[in-house]
Amino acid sequence: MSQYFYHIINILGGICLFLYGASQSTDAFRAAFSASFREAVSLYTRKKPNAMLFGAALAAVAQGSTVSTSIAISLADVGMLSLAGAVVVMMGASIGGTFVTFLISLDIVRLSPLLVTVSYLMIQFGGGKTKKVGGVFRALALILLGMLLLKLGVDPLLNQQSVRDAVIGIGPVTMFFTALVGTAILQSSASVMGVAVTVAMSGALPVSSIFPVALGSHLGSTVTMLLAAMGGRRNARILGLSTFLYKLVGTVAFIPLVPTSESFLARIGFAMPTNIVLAQVLLVIFNAAIFYLWPQILSNWSVYLLSKIQKIDLGNPLYLDEKMLEIPSLATRLLAKEMIRLCNYIEALLQALLYRDKTGDELEKILPDGIKELTEACERYMYAIHPPSVAVDPVTELEYRSTSYAMLSLREVSHVVTQRFRKQIKKGGLKTLAGEMTRAEWDKMAALFMRTVRDAFHAFALGDADLVKRASTGKDDFGKVVAFVRTRLLGGETGRRENSALLDFVTAETRILRGAIEAASGDVLIRDKAGEKTDEHYENIDE
Repeated sequence: MSQYFYHIINILGGICLFLYGASQSTDAFRAAFSASFREAVSLYTRKKPNAMLFGAALAAVAQGSTVSTSIAISLADVGMLSLAGAVVVMMGASIGGTFVTFLISLDIVRLSPLLVTVSYLMIQFGGGKTKKVGGVFRALALILLGMLLLKLGVDPLLNQQSVRDAVIGIGPVTMFFTALVGTAILQSSASVMGVAVTVAMSGALPVSSIFPVALGSHLGSTVTMLLAAMGGRRNARILGLSTFLYKLVGTVAFIPLVPTSESFLARIGFAMPTNIVLAQVLLVIFNAAIFYLWPQILSNWSVYLLSKIQKIDLGNPLYLDEKMLEIPSLATRLLAKEMIRLCNYIEALLQALLYRDKTGDELEKILPDGIKELTEACERYMYAIHPPSVAVDPVTELEYRSTSYAMLSLREVSHVVTQRFRKQIKKGGLKTLAGEMTRAEWDKMAALFMRTVRDAFHAFALGDADLVKRASTGKDDFGKVVAFVRTRLLGGETGRRENSALLDFVTAETRILRGAIEAASGDVLIRDKAGEKTDEHYENIDE
């Protein structure tokens, strides 16, 4: 069998082992993060320089940008980090990702068997934190071991003059697209840069290919984030588009600077592997410098593009993240944000049903199923959250309890609106129902009902006790209207079907108001029960 076959096997095995180690690194770091760590990160990353430094440091230690990017998305989902802040973390992660190339250029891959041994002993005989750190070391060992296999496959091939001449003969443009496609396929710019460093160590990479490889791998790394932009939560899609725009603009803007940058590297006179690292560092720092002062521009562009290409899927949760379930404080806030979205849908459907027009007809077609699906998703997520202990975290425990109470109330509202209320309007018709009352009475009842629902939902979203009181007053006033309607109908032609339909209709409205106010009261319960401690907690978060 040809000797080339074994070399190619080593190259393929090395790349796959590298990619497997990178994925294991992401899982190991997620497992090592405690709830207190994430809370600390949410406070630390509120300032732009800290967000950049955090992204860079975490990407460097985790051997990739996936971990820091996923944390940025999670913090943005719960409102503890703006989308612009998440973009800054992504910028830092792009810089920190160059650390992998730096390690490879030092040729420390020969120490990978030693790191495998150390990680095995830590996992096998350690406990608690030692075992978690051992998992991180194991992932790093797999990455370095993959690069060692890659080196064992590349070096003998490049010793063949024909192969060496073929590599040297590749033009800069071809090298750029080769790096771009390779990064897109492997979904890892570090692996492509690792191959480039390995080839450079053998002296088979021309100087003119340094920046094309760096530019190609930089742009090709956006494919992973673009895949995230095609599905998943809204903030993941926005950050995916932001990453693509960020690196596309950075790559195009850097191209005119390539000749100057090549002259700079030639003057400092470092070895080729070091020059590859410096080329990548120059590129990512230049890219960050373009947008560092204006990260909001990227997020705004991405939101605009997403609004143009995104299909309507009202029942798909935007904020619920299964990975946050083990952290009750973050998971509860995610659930609350999704419930606010559900409230908006319910309010829109009620408005469409009571005030029919062309827009209302379109909403009435798509909202009921979306409300049902979103209600089910929120309820499942609520039951999946690990309830916090009162003794360990009383504030989070109260948040969880009140949010759960509100969710059960919203579930009732959702059911009545999409089933009984909607069917009664479609069956009896607005004109028929309103015909049992004067037009002025009907308009007054409808306006009072919608105003009260709106006050209750706004009270839930804002945690405003005054709005809860106003909604409760509106419910009492609505009760008086209902009592008047009942008295007049029961005192008249009680056998008519229209009368019965109107009575059922106002009963459904009463149930909706009661559930909406209970949902709002459940959220305000936090401050009533926790008092100053809770107020202080929220003030710290706002800061």
